Amino acid sequence: MSTSTQAKPKLAWAEVSRVSVADLAAMLWTERALVLSVGAAICALGLIAAIMAPRVYTARTELLVRMGDEYVYQPMAGGAGAGATPDMQAVVNTEMRLIGSGAVVRRAIEAVGLETLYPDIARAPGADARKIAAAERAFAQNLTIETAPQTPAIGLSFEHRNPDVAAQALNALVAQYLEHRRDVLVGGEFEALSQQTESLGERSVEASVALSAFLTEHQIGDFESELAALAARAGDIETQLLDAQARRREAEARAGALRTQYNAEPAQIELYTESDARRDLVAAQMEREQMLSRYQPDAMPVREVDRRIAQLEQFLAGGDPPSLVRRGVNPVRQDIATQLYGMEAEARAQRGRETALTQQRQEVRDRLRAMQALEPQFRRLQRDRTILETNTSAVATRAEEARTRSQMLGRATDNISSVEQAATPTQGKSLRWPIMIVTLLIAGIVAVAAGLSRGLMRRSFPTPSSAARALNTPVLAVMPRAAPAKAPKAAKAPKPTTGKPALTLVEGGT
Repeated sequence: MSTSTQAKPKLAWAEVSRVSVADLAAMLWTERALVLSVGAAICALGLIAAIMAPRVYTARTELLVRMGDEYVYQPMAGGAGAGATPDMQAVVNTEMRLIGSGAVVRRAIEAVGLETLYPDIARAPGADARKIAAAERAFAQNLTIETAPQTPAIGLSFEHRNPDVAAQALNALVAQYLEHRRDVLVGGEFEALSQQTESLGERSVEASVALSAFLTEHQIGDFESELAALAARAGDIETQLLDAQARRREAEARAGALRTQYNAEPAQIELYTESDARRDLVAAQMEREQMLSRYQPDAMPVREVDRRIAQLEQFLAGGDPPSLVRRGVNPVRQDIATQLYGMEAEARAQRGRETALTQQRQEVRDRLRAMQALEPQFRRLQRDRTILETNTSAVATRAEEARTRSQMLGRATDNISSVEQAATPTQGKSLRWPIMIVTLLIAGIVAVAAGLSRGLMRRSFPTPSSAARALNTPVLAVMPRAAPAKAPKAAKAPKPTTGKPALTLVEGGT
């Protein structure tokens, strides 16, 4: 439909204000050929894409997560906080991160094979690292890891064009995940403790060598025993020295007393005295006894002997001067001299003993002072060795416990249980219908946009009402469009007036 007017002969549709829905519909109807052609072309392309879209198979599996010993806190030193466990949801989140980690995905791709899993990527040119990275991205896009809140379960699904490869890849992912989590959660402690044990062992050997060199340098066998022996020896020597001094003083005192007694005693004394009368008396008495064996007591010879005995006794009773005196060495003085010599010898012996003990005491004291001066260094070396040996033993014990625990946890994965292995999916899903629906939406939008754009650029009006609104003049008549012919040169339009045109003619036609 075309419109002519004396006021605005070349008014464009784009300059029209207040467009109605009917105007838009009329405009699209006018441009129906363009709309249908554009829509048909886009639909054809979408149909081809939908037909060529491959069918995708999804393998599914589910893991049940329970709290395990690997999440129980075991401090390296001390017991503070031992036995603490994290929240169950945190454990599930950690396991999900482990499943989707690059290391696990890379291991799963290597287990299945890049050629089997993504042949297009395997045949593409480029370095192996780029191919592996592209395969990891594709694997991560096709892998879905999900869980429900407050639920100790993890759902896994993997999409692939080949149903067997989908199940194989998902099972390989689960197997590599279980192996990787053992290395991550329980495998590192034993290696760290083993390295620490070796380091402490080397330092302990160095401390022992330093202590041995110290003892050898100062000619010490056993520092503790020698120090204790020197202390005991010093005390024993002090006791013996005091005893020697006491004995010497005692011997000197006794020797002084004995010397006084010795000087007071005479050198010689009378041993005994003898007289003739007394000897005769004894001889007469013996003779009488012999005669009694032969004679009677009143016999003449016996009475003669008795008379002589009586005379001798009478003579001796009046005083008998000794006729012979014997003198000799005073035995008391000799005994005192013997004791004096013994005490003097004892005093000299104790004096010599005291001198020897004094020298020994000085030597022991010097050695003891030297040992005491070396004691701080010895204590430091001994303390370092003892601490290192204790720590080495403790860390070695902990390493062995960690190794046993790692082996036990490595053989048992009871806290991560697979509900069922991924089976080969029998039904696949295709993107044909989504592609077709999206294609129809896109085709409609693009076709309508193309029709409206072309209609807005035309210098004509689709309906009389649109012309009346655009020109602000009434439409008196609608004439069908004439056959195409060379249009005569249009007359020069009169100068427009400020008021409304008196007449508007509208040509109508399809």
